[in-house]
Amino acid sequence: MKSAILPQFDRNNGWLEILPPLAPANVARGNLKTDVVIIGAGFTGLAAARRLADLWPDKSILLLEADRVGNTSAGRSSGFAIDQAHNIRAKNFADGLKAEQNQINLNRAGQTYLREIVQENGIDCDWDESGKVHAAATEMGEQKLHTYAKHMDLLKLPYSWNNSGAMKTLTGSNFYQLGLHTPGTIVMQPAKLVLGLAKSLPENVTLYEQSAVQSINFASTHELELTEAHITTENIVLANNGFAGQFGFYQKNLIPLVTWGSLTRPLNQEEQEMLGGMVTWNIIPADPFGTSTRRISGNRILIRNIYSYSSNLNAKESDRLWAKARHEKSLRNRFPMLNDLTFDYTWGGPLSLSRNGEPVFGDLAPNVYGAFCLNGVGIARGTILGKLLAEHLAGKPSPLLDIINEAGRPNKLPPRPFLDWGVKLNFANRRRVAGLEL
Repeated sequence: MKSAILPQFDRNNGWLEILPPLAPANVARGNLKTDVVIIGAGFTGLAAARRLADLWPDKSILLLEADRVGNTSAGRSSGFAIDQAHNIRAKNFADGLKAEQNQINLNRAGQTYLREIVQENGIDCDWDESGKVHAAATEMGEQKLHTYAKHMDLLKLPYSWNNSGAMKTLTGSNFYQLGLHTPGTIVMQPAKLVLGLAKSLPENVTLYEQSAVQSINFASTHELELTEAHITTENIVLANNGFAGQFGFYQKNLIPLVTWGSLTRPLNQEEQEMLGGMVTWNIIPADPFGTSTRRISGNRILIRNIYSYSSNLNAKESDRLWAKARHEKSLRNRFPMLNDLTFDYTWGGPLSLSRNGEPVFGDLAPNVYGAFCLNGVGIARGTILGKLLAEHLAGKPSPLLDIINEAGRPNKLPPRPFLDWGVKLNFANRRRVAGLEL
């Protein structure tokens, strides 16, 4: 199976670019033989490699990344490890309480696993367990927050309200009229986190970067062709999200998207005094198509919004410029006092959604396994699915493994071009409905 589309990432990712330069990549070369190959070194692949190494200490594991760790989707996220997703569908929610609680249990297990790794290895990633604030700027947004609070009540989850004064004290802006604080989310600098996870992998894991898989011959002993390497292995794990479809799995089930973020230059002293507010804060929009905003260490502001449909999963420069213009408008709406503040970086990150919100997990073919299609909650969910997939390979049962094995799988999508038209029209309408929340 030859991959028709390989991942392509630019170097506009602000999370990575504000860090010290990376050391030269360890590129896969020559004829290599190993027990397990994991494709994709994001949160899922890193967790699967770490857990497999623990469970199979005598086996060799190769972890392949097409680009550089920290520059792919995991390092391009907004940095929220969420325990309970904020975009719950209101319809039939009460009928799905058990399923939603199962999802929370999975996400919290992912958070716990990450926390243990960060603490044990002393990973410096601006780890912050202060939670997030769901913020509304409009009456419609306030209604959505009250609806969300009712869902939280059904789940018996804690929250607290921030009035407009409290939101100004937090952010320095008059933009937000109401906020709902939920304590269960962890935030971090995502590129620093994945780099720390990669650096602290067990000794029986070898990480190769800039080592994209060109093709796979699925057989009793699998063969992988790379630009400079030929690899034979008994087991393959696909942890490369939407790009897994390039190897023949769930090709007609995954919606390929790119999400967009921008990071400002550092605020100067005058701008910091003009803005006021807290030194760091983390905001999720009341409307799922609204704007996530963070003020991070180093006095930069993150703006995160806009989904663009990308049939080949790779970000287009025209879409990047379009997203940057939307981000500039979102920035001015929220912080009109910062007229001269500009973006240093604007970047896109690919992800895949399923029509029914279900992930891919488990056996795909003989000795081929996968965990992908994380539906936008990749940090916590990707981590726990990677860990559980390793336990699945090793034959280690658990209640969490039962939950994910009993879950649904992505259903089929309409054929193209109807899919393309439908997604684009849906997104345009959702942006229109979000209004000022965007």
